[in-house]
Amino acid sequence: MADAPTKLLSAHSERTSLRRRDERHATRVVALVHCRGRFQTVHIVDFSVGGLQLQGCFGVSVGDTVVVELLSAHRLQARVAWSMGSRLGVRFLQPMQADDPALLVLQHAARHAPGAGNQGPADINSPGAKPGGR
Repeated sequence: MADAPTKLLSAHSERTSLRRRDERHATRVVALVHCRGRFQTVHIVDFSVGGLQLQGCFGVSVGDTVVVELLSAHRLQARVAWSMGSRLGVRFLQPMQADDPALLVLQHAARHAPGAGNQGPADINSPGAKPGGR
């Protein structure tokens, strides 16, 4: 049985690497989540090219398909990968490309989020916001 702890650690590392394939970036962005003909306001806590972590989302289940709409009008189709309380992890149906306008908006928000070494949050959610600029 000396191999059991090694197998458990190996299985845990494998699951963790599958869940966290993409580099994640902390941010604070307000968005809308559309699911089952309804929508609700949520906060994007972090993002990667593969998905988002959302807070403040209720009434959706693992496996549900959702549309996350940034207030800049960018829409991202995703599937709920996990749910814990009001937090959700969603995986995009198609990973974002480096030049995806929604990714540029999220990257801009991450650079200007409180604690990122700036004066305060950027208003990236306004329809006229230009990713990468002030």
